[in-house]
This record gives sequence, C-alpha cells and structure tokens, in this order.
Amino acid sequence: MRPIERKVYGKIKEKGISMDDVLEIIDSTSKQEMKKSFQDDCLFQSDKYFAKTIINSLLRSRLIKQEGNRFFKNEKKKEKE
Repeated sequence: MRPIERKVYGKIKEKGISMDDVLEIIDSTSKQEMKKSFQDDCLFQSDKYFAKTIINSLLRSRLIKQEGNRFFKNEKKKEKE
C-alpha cells in the first residue's frame, strides 16, 4: 500500500468518504509526499487522476467498498461464539 493510500484509508470514518474528500486530501498533500507514492506520474498528472488511482487500488485490494458515491471501510463481521 502506498503512503498516500494509507493516509486516505485512515481518514475514512463511519460516514464514509467521497471523491471530493479524497481530492481535498490530495490537494493538501505536498509534492514530495506525492512523489513518494507516485514516482513517475507526480509531475504531469492531475489530482483527479491520483484520486481515481487511489480509490481503484483500495477497491481492488478489497479494503473499501462503494455504496453510491461514497466509499466505506470493508469491515469483516465478528462472529460471536
């Protein structure tokens, strides 16, 4: 998991997170921190590209799930014995 993905995943609360929230997180992130996560793409890609890449990566690894236009942590239900 990239450092920026870990940061976005940590910001997801019970209400979930939207694409606009992810864009705000990326906007507040410094260029050096973005370069740690995306070495090749950092200079010429838009914030929307990074947001889509981060969300798609978290969806593929099944850490989050999408409900409408919001994303929630994919929590496993605890079984009571």
